[in-house]
Amino acid sequence: MIRLSDIIMLSYKGLTEKRARALLTIIGVAIGPLAITMIYGVTSSYSDYIVNQIQGLGQNLVIVTPSQGYKLSERDLDRIKGLDHVVSAAPFYSTQGYLGGRPTDTVFVYAVDSDFLLKAITSLEVLEGTPPTQADVGKGMIGYDIAYDDNGHRVYSPGDVVSVTVYVSNSNGVSARRLNIMVSAVLAKYGGALFLNPDKSIFVPFNSARLLMGASDWSGILVLVDSPTNVDGVAREISDLLGNNANVISFVGIARIASSITSAVNFMTFAASLSAFAVAVAGIASTMITSVMERTREIGVMKAIGFTDTQVVVLTLFEGILMSLIGGAIGIAGGVVGAFQLASRGLTISSGEFFKVTIRTAPKFTPGLIGGVIGLTILVGVLGSILPAYRAAKIPPAEALRYE
Repeated sequence: MIRLSDIIMLSYKGLTEKRARALLTIIGVAIGPLAITMIYGVTSSYSDYIVNQIQGLGQNLVIVTPSQGYKLSERDLDRIKGLDHVVSAAPFYSTQGYLGGRPTDTVFVYAVDSDFLLKAITSLEVLEGTPPTQADVGKGMIGYDIAYDDNGHRVYSPGDVVSVTVYVSNSNGVSARRLNIMVSAVLAKYGGALFLNPDKSIFVPFNSARLLMGASDWSGILVLVDSPTNVDGVAREISDLLGNNANVISFVGIARIASSITSAVNFMTFAASLSAFAVAVAGIASTMITSVMERTREIGVMKAIGFTDTQVVVLTLFEGILMSLIGGAIGIAGGVVGAFQLASRGLTISSGEFFKVTIRTAPKFTPGLIGGVIGLTILVGVLGSILPAYRAAKIPPAEALRYE
């Protein structure tokens, strides 16, 4: 029986005899693992971040917004409150603006009952101060990035007044309105999120939308459901109730969409990487066939001294697998480095001037990802070497010994 150490030694010897050719083949093999490791590592980390951030905004929350030309009313609110599994519902108004005289310092202003908000989005925490009540018109909670500058220096404290210019939609179109809001509470650092950025937001009582901003129409209704398992059912009931007059979304549903998009991107990456693996199979096959032809006499000597056909096949296969493993290791290492380089640039999601979120998170490398890449790499070595191995095993010893 031939020992594993002998197989490794002989396979390594075969590679070192033709270093340039083996090196080029190894580089060809490394491309597939590099692409999969790099792209999967980055997209998986972004997907987890986005899904966690979305779900953190409220797994029990359903958002109802009016379709164009329709205005949500108290009657709609009462009908929604009457549905099974609905704990509470509250109207809200949202707009955008900028602090003081700095048009580039964008903030988001939400008029909504603060008690409902903190109950619906449990990940929001009050750092200091007291949330305003419905009667506290002119007061509001501000996000961490408004209360503190980029260097961590305090800008606003509870009791200070924040001057903000907002854009309000009404029957006369869109107009700018200057608000002076007294800070009643400062929210803890949230870290940024999609669709809602608490760190750059000001939350005021709902009555402020009408009394301070002059807004008459609701931006939507927030619906709190008793359990995440009932969110989809409640969303369907609201859709049936309001028909085409409203759009109904949930953060759980958005998280599922984001996850499915990432899965689609990963699938396309995998499909594209298969072409690189196919090229690697062809490269290994070409290298191994050439190697077998050049080592015909050596193979004849091995068979003459007692090597069986099976042992010749194993040696040839292992030489191809060894090239694949070396290429796979180089590809995975390069993919890890590349993933960190890509992740350091961050992912910026923007919808124009007022919404811009940059995501920076470390790449995610799971045992399943690394194991899958190694498995594919070994498969490339086997597929590329199986025909040359078969040909090597079928070389007659006498004919091989006469080969020059």
